[in-house]
Amino acid sequence: MNDVAVELFAKLQEEKKTGELLQLQSDYYVKLDKYAETKKDNLFENGKDKENIIKILSSLKKRRIQKILVYLAYEKPLPSQIPLEEEDLYNQIKKILNKEHVSNSVTKIRINVQVPEIITKEGTKLGPYKQNEIVELNKEEDINFILSNKIGEIAN
Repeated sequence: MNDVAVELFAKLQEEKKTGELLQLQSDYYVKLDKYAETKKDNLFENGKDKENIIKILSSLKKRRIQKILVYLAYEKPLPSQIPLEEEDLYNQIKKILNKEHVSNSVTKIRINVQVPEIITKEGTKLGPYKQNEIVELNKEEDINFILSNKIGEIAN
């Protein structure tokens, strides 16, 4: 194995020893790609070296992605220094989870006037509702429609 394979293997072994996400430079993968590109012809003396490096790098990335998912599940902040690609992945998944959490929250609305079934401009069917009925809505557009048209108010 060449130096790159040895270094990657050492990183993989370190990652396997701990449940924590180890710090890596923010441009770790970029530097690795640039190194491989500049040494393309003599980096891999034989196909076996190339195959080993690809397997080790794949295992390292998979291990780190698993840890990122654990960090998200337990709402742990990331270490201060990780590759930008991993930080982006963490932030994108976090944004999706937060969006889902917000859309799953229910708001109770007290209906002020009797309303037949109506269709909002977004195409959502609402009603029919009776006066003083308490309804639970989870779409922000529907809640805003009811409130802005004075059909109902947020119930305590």
